[in-house]
Amino acid sequence: MNKKYSFLRIVISVALQDAGEATRSLEIAKGIRDICPSKTNLEIVFLSHGSMFEEKILRNGFGIYKCEPKLEGTGFHADLKPNTNNFVGNKELAIELLKGEIEALKELEANLIIHGFGPFASIARRILDISIPSICFLPIPFQEDVFGSSLMKDVPDQLKLLSYLPVALRRTLMRLMPKALKLKAPILKQNNIIKAAEFCGVGNAKLKNIFDLLEADLTIVNDFGEFYNEQKIPDNFKIVGPLYSPNEMNIDVDPLIKKVLQDDKSDLKIFCTMGSSGTKKQLLEAIKAIISVKDNKWNAIILAPPAVCSLSEVLDCVGNSKGIYVTDRFVQASLINSMVDVVVCHGGQGTVQTAIANGTPIVGVAMQPEQQINLDNIVINGCAIRIPITRWRASNIQDAIKAIQNNSFYKKNADKLKQKFQDIDGKRNSAKVIWNFINGKVLIEK
Repeated sequence: MNKKYSFLRIVISVALQDAGEATRSLEIAKGIRDICPSKTNLEIVFLSHGSMFEEKILRNGFGIYKCEPKLEGTGFHADLKPNTNNFVGNKELAIELLKGEIEALKELEANLIIHGFGPFASIARRILDISIPSICFLPIPFQEDVFGSSLMKDVPDQLKLLSYLPVALRRTLMRLMPKALKLKAPILKQNNIIKAAEFCGVGNAKLKNIFDLLEADLTIVNDFGEFYNEQKIPDNFKIVGPLYSPNEMNIDVDPLIKKVLQDDKSDLKIFCTMGSSGTKKQLLEAIKAIISVKDNKWNAIILAPPAVCSLSEVLDCVGNSKGIYVTDRFVQASLINSMVDVVVCHGGQGTVQTAIANGTPIVGVAMQPEQQINLDNIVINGCAIRIPITRWRASNIQDAIKAIQNNSFYKKNADKLKQKFQDIDGKRNSAKVIWNFINGKVLIEK
């Protein structure tokens, strides 16, 4: 074990434009601080290229290091311009992001790097050839052998023609698909980030896919361990339990939201949220499904993130529909989930876990494979209906909502999984695993 001194600087590098990465990393930071040994002077610094979450990070007592290039910080799509197969939409932007994080690590002299799906600091430490230990946190055990075996239960939506097949047939095809073929999925390549690493001189570290980009000394998985009983998880992967943003103290639900959700004349209450990774097309289709129902009275809270769709466009889509409240402001998602009957959403881990933590069934759509895995794990547990992105149309969404409305099976299963979630403290478990790693691996300097 290394000799320990009094000062520890942890650098957290995530895609702060993404609500899920931002909120999970903040919870992890708070958990680390909560159980920090009394004699350790702990400093946690978040790298940021611009984010609406900077104020929240500062308010919680953590530092911000502003990296180049400076982006608007309004959302994942607006800033990183992802395409079908790349989290960062062009090589030039990826190069600038990587250069910025290289400079940040040079200046900060971190003792430990923690990163999520945004791997730039992890690549930067390899380019600098400095032995900074690293921890990756992920929503799923995203490792090559695990992914190649049975991590995905359904055919990826990106295989558009196959997505129209019945779900049972799709799952059978996925089980029969050879590992080598699964690992050829274009989204696993992340060519723009790899080209950026090569341009910046990654050297002998051979980066061929996303698994190489995310490689760390330790990976923690913020999900329910029972979902992965069939998988052989590597020793340096630790499944620590669900992790989502709790309700903030002293913040209540907007009275206008309460009015919509406490309407006794409504047959069904819905929360519609596509997060920062959703798109305008998917959001507007969901709204059309909600407002066009003829035989039921549905009330809904619709979240319209500015980076996804302007408030005016959403309001134009809603028109004069009654019982609908639209907002582009922060809402207490957990409180609202507890007040509704169905959540219509993308498959972001925080959104999915917040719904299930409140026993609320889901109608969902995945923007990429990780979100599809999140949703399919809930589908298999009888708590959700996932609609392939190729079939995310108002009529199909409406049918799925009605299926949940008319069958208590979904609510009963959501309540069962809720009880299991409540028995796990993912935040504290994450912090304990990280401190165990620090005590065994990290040199804490004066």
